Amino acid sequence: MAMMPTLRKTAPRPHTTALALTFGLLVPFVGNTQDRPQSAGQKIGDLFSDVKNKLGLRIERPAQGGAGGVLYAPLSGGQTFRTLFRNEDHDQAIQGRLQWPRAALTFVEYGRNLPCWTVKATIWTSPTSSHDETFRTCTTAKLTKTNDLGEVSTFGRSIGFVGLLNAQPRFGAVPTTGDTRTRGPNPPRLLFQVDVDKTMRDKLRDIVINSAWVSGFYGQGNDLSHASIFYDYRMWIAGFETTGNRDQS
Repeated sequence: MAMMPTLRKTAPRPHTTALALTFGLLVPFVGNTQDRPQSAGQKIGDLFSDVKNKLGLRIERPAQGGAGGVLYAPLSGGQTFRTLFRNEDHDQAIQGRLQWPRAALTFVEYGRNLPCWTVKATIWTSPTSSHDETFRTCTTAKLTKTNDLGEVSTFGRSIGFVGLLNAQPRFGAVPTTGDTRTRGPNPPRLLFQVDVDKTMRDKLRDIVINSAWVSGFYGQGNDLSHASIFYDYRMWIAGFETTGNRDQS
């Protein structure tokens, strides 16, 4: 009598088991993804929104948030500082073809815990002609811009100061006073970099950007996306009046 062959049970191959397990794990994942088809796009959108917020690009509409502090309140000497540089070509200034006007900023009243500073702008219209204008500006003020459709948007300050921090005239474009800061008519080697602690520097950043925004030196044209204005030497920090330090009052 012939012997019947013995049937042996074989274990599934390891890679087959792994594949089945992997597929089993993927099925519910895919199912969940199909249930929320916009989740990936929303995550990408949230990522770009977060990056825009950190860079200080257009981030909110005027209906959101409070009014903030005052951006520009003229005190004495006139109001030509407002829009002083607006609609001007920064590239022409970089090349030395547009040398005037210029503005040197002196901080008259200031402090780490002072929300609004008093600033004196010494405005030069030629190598020998200047006048002073004094105004107040607050660190909580909003930077707003109206587009051609009449829509108002609010901008942050971070992206502006990245370039302003180390701004300097292009080599040979204009005579400078080196490391000495003066009220003009020539700028120092480093336009906005002063020796202060971080707390004061953070407050100073907002005041400088406010001043640049009000005067049209930064942000009022199409200059938010490039850094050419950061070599425009026509605005700089002249210094601090010693009697204006409210941290020592």
